[in-house]
Amino acid sequence: MPNKYRINEKLKPQELHRLLTARRSTAENDTAAQNKLMDAIATEIVMKAEFVCAVTFTPKPVKESDGTFKIDDKAKISFMLLENEKFGKIFPVFTDESELEKCGAFSDYYTIITDFDYVSGVIADGGVCEGMMINPFDDNMFISRNAVSKWREKKQILKTGRANHLVTGNTPVDVYTPNPYPLQLSNKLCEIAKNIPEVNSLWLRGITLNGDKGYLLVINAPQADRFYDVFGIAGKDFIGKFPLHIVPLNGDLGRKATLNVLPIYSK
Repeated sequence: MPNKYRINEKLKPQELHRLLTARRSTAENDTAAQNKLMDAIATEIVMKAEFVCAVTFTPKPVKESDGTFKIDDKAKISFMLLENEKFGKIFPVFTDESELEKCGAFSDYYTIITDFDYVSGVIADGGVCEGMMINPFDDNMFISRNAVSKWREKKQILKTGRANHLVTGNTPVDVYTPNPYPLQLSNKLCEIAKNIPEVNSLWLRGITLNGDKGYLLVINAPQADRFYDVFGIAGKDFIGKFPLHIVPLNGDLGRKATLNVLPIYSK
């Protein structure tokens, strides 16, 4: 299989490391400077930075003659977590190898280089820890699972106009008619649907998911996920501060959201 993991590679110097160093050297009572740095750090974490993580593989990768590693098709990857007295289980990520080497709790591990998208998916969807901590033996910067989810959602909206969520039976969710009704958004979505023959109908609802309000678009189409980005990008200019969640009609949430509700578009 292609080596999708960058195993035991060295991470090049990053802007995030420079910003974290600057944050440590800035006086805590210099609120303006600290806030400016934190804004820059958050942007760097979400949009650009890469991280070193300690992992194990079962079975272990085989090192090739060119220095890369071959991973078995069915290999299982496990992330090495830490237990923090204040926060519980945390996902430690490091800005370079020297920061990882400060951790004496790990042994017999490999490193992989990854980014916020990957880490946030493990944290937000996996439910295995309470959040991520950057350089836990130096910067000790904790980002809770809730904050990670919100940062991920904002990035998704920025890129595609829509947000991805894993909704389970335990996810707090409420679906309703939005007030005020987003007429411009509705018109734009219908305009897009008219040009996609596979789309049979659309519903636009209001939704509160994990306490956060947004819009819910339900699509009746074969393999509806093919059109998520099309509708998300089209609606970007009309959603304001609310995320747009998109689901298929044939899912549990789609069926619940459309029960006894007229579609905004129908062939």
